[in-house]
Amino acid sequence: MGTSSSSQKSSGHHGSRELFFIHAPKWKNGHQAAISITYDAPWGINPVFSLATDAAILRGLKMDVEIVSEKLLFYSRFPIIGRIRKELFPNGIGVFGHGHSHIDHDALGFHDAYRSFRHNFNLMNKWGLDPKVYAYPLFAGRERRTQVANRQAGFIAARGGTENPENYYLCETEPCSPESWFNLPSVIMGTANTRHISDHNQLLPILNETLSRRAWTILTYHSIGNPDGWGYYRYDDFLQDLDFIKANDFWSGNFANVASYAIQRKGLQIQIGRYFGRSIPQQFEIYIGDGLDNRTYNQPLTLDFHFDKNLSVRSIHIQPSPTDGKTIFQVDNNQLRLQVVPRERQYTLSFIL
Repeated sequence: MGTSSSSQKSSGHHGSRELFFIHAPKWKNGHQAAISITYDAPWGINPVFSLATDAAILRGLKMDVEIVSEKLLFYSRFPIIGRIRKELFPNGIGVFGHGHSHIDHDALGFHDAYRSFRHNFNLMNKWGLDPKVYAYPLFAGRERRTQVANRQAGFIAARGGTENPENYYLCETEPCSPESWFNLPSVIMGTANTRHISDHNQLLPILNETLSRRAWTILTYHSIGNPDGWGYYRYDDFLQDLDFIKANDFWSGNFANVASYAIQRKGLQIQIGRYFGRSIPQQFEIYIGDGLDNRTYNQPLTLDFHFDKNLSVRSIHIQPSPTDGKTIFQVDNNQLRLQVVPRERQYTLSFIL
């Protein structure tokens, strides 16, 4: 049995016959496109900010809210941290770093920006908020020194904003290689500026284009249902946004999870051991890894197994377990889908015919 390997597909052969192949689809569960809803709002400080997160939870969609760590050091606000872990995390609402203070980090030198990023990262870590991604206040992050400072502070990606529609669509081509992982453009929502997206009808063609390009788009909201806030966006329009996302083939993914998925998939290596002999083998050694630190990059990747229909594989046994302790997996119509964290690990795969 021969072997071929790439970041997207790896095949197992016996002679010239392909017995099976493993493919990692572009987006989780084979979705056509990815969308991340980010909300630059201090959840928990005012009930108005819960309108948006409650609507996302009701629809089973993912969303992320800001952590400006300085705002949570007040004695009266500190309980918000526990509420985030208890009320938001179990329901698919994540967080992103947004500075220790809400300031323009491009206006700082490298060392001052780094100190702010690192303080924000360390406090989030101390509070059990699992810091991974960041969003620059005031859509900063244009300066290279700011991006480097953010990376060195511990974040894996950072979001800015753009008013150029051509920059809305991330990871359009493969492998996913944005201009900078630490200045990812996002669609700026709200009525603060005529160049921003002020209602659902304006967003609709962007969402359709994301689907068409099989891309990833990040949306940035500020004041959903809050007319007194900067970047006001009507609550009813937000509900229409959510309903469209829910009804179409999007992976609604937290910012950190989509970024990690794309980075891990780019580095994915699947290697299938080589066998010799005339008889068709029914056991294979498979290596799955991405070369990244598994403590940080631990997002399960979708792996699709496709088997030669003439083999009539009923199920497969994988040891050690690649996911959730399970070792036997049913094959349906010669196909199987698994969610596997690429941990630089070797597995033994056996056919059950």
